[in-house]
Amino acid sequence: MRYSVPPEWYEGVFHDGASPCSAARPFSLLHSSRPKHAVLLIHGYAGYPGELVRPARDLYDSGFDCYVPRLPGCGTTGEDFMRSRRRDWKGVACNALGALNGMYERVDVVGHSMGASLAIEAAKEEGAGRLVLAAPAVAWPGMKPPRPHWQMRLFSLVRKRIPTPWHHQDEFVMHYDGAPCDDDYLGGQYWSWVYIRQIDELYRLMEEAAESLRSLDSDILAITCGKDQIMGEKPAEAIMSSGRGRREHVHIPECTHYLFYDPDKAGEEKAVEAVKAFLAR
Repeated sequence: MRYSVPPEWYEGVFHDGASPCSAARPFSLLHSSRPKHAVLLIHGYAGYPGELVRPARDLYDSGFDCYVPRLPGCGTTGEDFMRSRRRDWKGVACNALGALNGMYERVDVVGHSMGASLAIEAAKEEGAGRLVLAAPAVAWPGMKPPRPHWQMRLFSLVRKRIPTPWHHQDEFVMHYDGAPCDDDYLGGQYWSWVYIRQIDELYRLMEEAAESLRSLDSDILAITCGKDQIMGEKPAEAIMSSGRGRREHVHIPECTHYLFYDPDKAGEEKAVEAVKAFLAR
């Protein structure tokens, strides 16, 4: 595992003031002889690359080169996160996919949660092979943000973040080296707060991705989870009914939103196997 991705992927986007913690370092898994296919894996809102170690390792073992960038504002500090915007998150995803398309015959994209919307947006801009949208944060018919966008923007000028309860949960077993060494730190910086402007950016991105799906002809696998209390199954409605490519839907009743490091290990295994089977087909 190389804890780096090409630095040019971060050109033209927000640069963090702090360095990422160990769990949030971007990483690559590359074969000594470059294969024809690669996979770009994109983490979610306030997430970090360490969440995607399990699918990346399995895909590497299946013959793919794998790249997992860190999105701007994530895995460093809450102050960095408040300064990042969806244009920065999209910028890294598009820069990465565009660069990889010039290196490989086919580049597939795996996006988790908000990373699913970023995968869609990058595929629309740069072109992609196949997409896996896992626990996708994509707008569905009738979805509404917590408040109208103009109210969210106005409120964010008065108060940037609101405290929310969070506690460490031992049942989520991570796969990165030294896990869960950074969980408490990340919890204090990110998951103990509701970031008003960033939530609005997330919902805008979800709406944009749903619109982009209509013109997307990539084959797509949507994975939803029965215990997902964040997104549920509704995003699959938009994914399955939009675009011109083949659409497949796998539902895993026993998994939570965090399916790639899920408390139910059998469910986690199903999720990873579904990704491998779809991309290797």
